[in-house]
Order: sequence, then structure tokens, then C-alpha cells
Amino acid sequence: MHGLASPPRRARRAGFTILEILIAIVVLVLGITGIIALFPTAIESGNKTIEDSYAAAITQSVVDAIAVGLSESRYTVPAAGRTYSYFIFNHDGVLDAPPERPEDYSFNQQPRRDYMILLPQSKGGEPNVDALLEPVFVYPVPMPAGSATGGERDLGSLSPGALKDNLADTEWRTTTEGVRVPWISRVFQLGRYRAGAAVYPAGLGPGDIRSEFLGEAIASGGSMVAGDRAIASDPYPSYSFAFYLQRARVDTNGPGGVPDGQILSTPAGVADAYSNSLYELRIMVFRNFDLQTAAALATDTGLPVPRSNVPVREFITLISL
Repeated sequence: MHGLASPPRRARRAGFTILEILIAIVVLVLGITGIIALFPTAIESGNKTIEDSYAAAITQSVVDAIAVGLSESRYTVPAAGRTYSYFIFNHDGVLDAPPERPEDYSFNQQPRRDYMILLPQSKGGEPNVDALLEPVFVYPVPMPAGSATGGERDLGSLSPGALKDNLADTEWRTTTEGVRVPWISRVFQLGRYRAGAAVYPAGLGPGDIRSEFLGEAIASGGSMVAGDRAIASDPYPSYSFAFYLQRARVDTNGPGGVPDGQILSTPAGVADAYSNSLYELRIMVFRNFDLQTAAALATDTGLPVPRSNVPVREFITLISL
């Protein structure tokens, strides 16, 4: 005789306890916190990648424009008892109207046109082996210290005794972080309209950001105003550049090792000298360059240089004639 079957055990109810839920939340929060902590690094890395890409492209285009200018539009002009070479720099960022006859360039008429690139010469005789006699020419031509107008590349500044070195000690400033940097007072701003065009879009003119880089017009008083545009839709116009040229020292089978500031009393051509056909080119790329502060630095040397006026990238190469 079979006994009576025992009643079935009641099935355990499925679910999570409060403790399990709390543990899961803690684990989830820790994981999200770790992921969020990576965001600033990822954003900074992405910004640097973008800056590197723009800076590399800008630099290459500047080098190409200089190479074309040297090969296709190089001229000479007498100045201060010497004969200087110059070439036409045709690149985005040059705002002056193109010259009609660049071969007729005159220092008295065009002392600081931003398309006119003058090649530096030694302050002394040739061949020169003294680094202190080799000036550096910065472009676009800087504003002279103490003045917000005028140029430093005119006929009077090209005589050997007055030859202006734009990277001399007097042309350096201190940043907000306390670092000494070259004072760059003017830059070639990219993505702007150049002077000399027959027609400009309504509300825009020379020096304004080109319309292809702007957003839609901003509504003002219920109507769309062409002159009031949204923030540029492309970061390209936020970039600008400047560059400087200096003659490069070449190996002429001399003893070398010439200390800066020392002129060797040796026969011409024995010591390593600076070349008339090889130049050092340094290109400085900026992001959001502050023109107002740059102009203020011309008259107030005590102002700190903002971070926006310090190059985000610099490239150095050699240019051969």
C-alpha cells in the first residue's frame, strides 16, 4: 500500500534582493565613471589630431607657395646701396590686392605689402661667418614696437647699420605662463576675402571671412541680415600663420665651430659662412590669433602674450634658390 504523496515544495520566488541591486548599481557607476574619465583625454587627443592635420596642410601649402614664388616671380631691387631679392607670395591669407607690375616694386611706395617677401642679407660684408650679423625677417611685416601703424621693411631700415632683426632680444615678450616667445604682431589670416576683387557678397568685404566658411545668416528683428552671420561652420578661418626667413650656414670645408658673435680673421671662404642661396624657413601656425592684443603689445611691452598668440605648431625647413 502506497503512502500518501507529500505536497509539492513551493517554488522559490525569482528576483533580486536590495543588496544585489545596490552592488549592481555600484559596479555600474564605477564603470561609467571610468568611461567618463576618458572623455577629456579623448577630446584633447581629437583636438590635437585636428590641429596637426590643419597645421600640416597649411604648412605644406605655404612651402609650395614660397617655392612657386621663388621660381616664377623673383625680382631684384636696389636699396641702401645694395641689391635685394624679393618674390611674390600668393597664398590664402594675403589681403593686399595683387600687384599689377611686381617687377616695378618700390620701397617708397609699398613698404609693407604682405605679398612682397624680401630675402634677408648680412649686416656685414661677405662672406659672413658671424651669427649676430645675420638678421631674421618675419612675415607678414611686423608693426614696429611703440607704434600700432607703419612698417619695418622700408628703405631706411635696409641699410647695414639699421637692418632690422625681427627676432632680436627686443622683439620677445613673456606669455601668461612666464615663457619668453617671439612677438608676432601680424599674421596671415586664412579664409578671408582679399582686396582688389570686383564684387563681394552683400555685407562682406576685404578681410571678412569668406561666405563658404560661414553658417546661415542670423535673424535680426524678424528678418535675415546678411552681414550678421553665425559662427563659421568650418574651423579653417580660425587658423592663421606667420613665417620667418634667415640665411642658412653652409659647410664650406672650413674649421666650423664659429662662436656666435665672433668674426674670424681668416681669408674669405675658409670659415663656414652663410649662404646667399639657402634659407632657413620657419612656419608658425596659430589658432584664434588675438589681433587686438597683438596691436596692444606694440605700444605696451609689459602686456603678457595670450595663449592664442603662441603658435600651436612650428615647422622648420630649408628653401633653396
